Amino acid sequence: MLPVASRRCLVRSQLSGASLELSSGEYAVLSACDGCRSLEEHEVRAAQRLSAPAEHRPAIRELLERCAGGGLLMSLPELVGRFATPGESAAPRFAGIAVRTCDRPEQLRRVLDGAMALQARTGATYPWHVVDDSRQPESRRANQEALRDHGTLAVSYHDARAVELLARDLDDAHPDLQREIHALLDAARGAEVTYGRPLNYLLLHFAGARMLVLDDDVSLDPRTPPSPRAGVEVGSASEAAFWYESLDAAYAASPPLDCDPVEQHLRWLGLPLAQAWEESARDGTGLSIGELHADAGTRFAPDSRIVFTRNGQLGDPGWAAFAAQQLVLGDQTRAWLAANPDAVGYAFESQIHWRGQLGLQLAPRVLSTSMLKGIDNSRLMPPTLRAAPGEDIVFGEAAGCIYPSGWTVDLPFALPHLRSERRRWLTPRDPLVPDPARCLVMHVRAHAPAIAAEHAPERMAMLGGIFRDLGEASDASLLAMLEDQAVEYASGIRFGIHEQLDDATLPAAWKRTLRDWLASPILKLDLESLRAAIAAPSTVRALAHEYGRALLAWPRLWSHGLERPQ
Repeated sequence: MLPVASRRCLVRSQLSGASLELSSGEYAVLSACDGCRSLEEHEVRAAQRLSAPAEHRPAIRELLERCAGGGLLMSLPELVGRFATPGESAAPRFAGIAVRTCDRPEQLRRVLDGAMALQARTGATYPWHVVDDSRQPESRRANQEALRDHGTLAVSYHDARAVELLARDLDDAHPDLQREIHALLDAARGAEVTYGRPLNYLLLHFAGARMLVLDDDVSLDPRTPPSPRAGVEVGSASEAAFWYESLDAAYAASPPLDCDPVEQHLRWLGLPLAQAWEESARDGTGLSIGELHADAGTRFAPDSRIVFTRNGQLGDPGWAAFAAQQLVLGDQTRAWLAANPDAVGYAFESQIHWRGQLGLQLAPRVLSTSMLKGIDNSRLMPPTLRAAPGEDIVFGEAAGCIYPSGWTVDLPFALPHLRSERRRWLTPRDPLVPDPARCLVMHVRAHAPAIAAEHAPERMAMLGGIFRDLGEASDASLLAMLEDQAVEYASGIRFGIHEQLDDATLPAAWKRTLRDWLASPILKLDLESLRAAIAAPSTVRALAHEYGRALLAWPRLWSHGLERPQ
């Protein structure tokens, strides 16, 4: 919007390029329209938001029809028409399923048992890769013994020596990037936890190919959603989340599903959106439009494709200590909780959750999780943090910046995520553990709109520059940014809590739980509490600087992996 007079403005669509001169009142009506809705729905929504009297409804309708005719409001067929012409295209090469493991040989053996059962049940033979990041020699020996015991599988073993060999190869080819290479691929130093190191290795080793990645605490036992939804939905609805008193109760609500989870991922991973959309529309149960926000429009582009696939999880929900998802519930979870008020009693006790989509979803976003996920690494993907918790979220946010027209397919089944020991989650009395990776994620979200380059390497360079710039910030600037982020994080959760307190359908016991959290130091907004919750500026600076350098170096390293014999 550009003002042209005291009560007149010029409004231009970034998607269509269309522009129209409107009065301030007309602009207010148009601004009340968001997401993908029919004109009738937009009319009702605008009238409600502006408290417009009934006699104004015809004028609102006329304005919306004029905006649609002038291109300011684009129809769904117009958006879909921005995709490339549908056509059958060969899927990129599939490298296999990679299992990340670290000092948990019993859990690796369980994954391999599941792989053998899947092979026996489906007759499909997939290439498997075990990336062993174990520190203990006895763990590595036990892992190799497990591989020998599962000899009918096509399994390749990648240990620390394989990662070191790749690092030396890159050192020789790019001596000017040795600092960045070791920041991405070095083994753990001291107490470091190197969750991201195996993923960086896999992205380089299998450059140019699709792959599936899972952790060693995932079981290959697909389960149905508790409330399955038919058809394919296009939208960005939040995950459904249900929790259960025990694993047996969760299994009873989510029975086994007779499917090949690998084949389900490969059906979609790497498809152009035009082809995925056409296949979804041909599906017998149909394609529907769900929550599709206004900013999703940029994901409708000629080069749109599915860069990630993921499925739900049943068991440990994946967060280490605290997550806003525990307190800010989506619509599906609220409805479930209203119908199952007794579940309040073990919401924070059982640690057995079902999280995922209830039906297949084409999502105009890019996300990553630690469950079984598909990554289309046939084109340049970013690296992630080598040794910081939250590396999967940083990876997903970076990929979303580099591929603004990338999509994710959420598959409607869950795999059990079964830890060998219970996590210690924070209580309302505990302080928040500072999370430097979350600072990087919030910084990416704030600055992604400024990345204007068209192609992935240039966009990655711009993202790297944003992080390098953050790494050069003064203590005062960093502290102010971190305080702003802490305010945004805590106030967002507080808003979500108050919204639920106003929801008459939710159980009183749940509202008592929420009130306890409102008094938590985690959600206080005074300066002392905020500063106690933020990471040290020096820690954030070092992490941002290191990741920025890695992003700037990565296209050369990934291209070397593309040319390297695999």
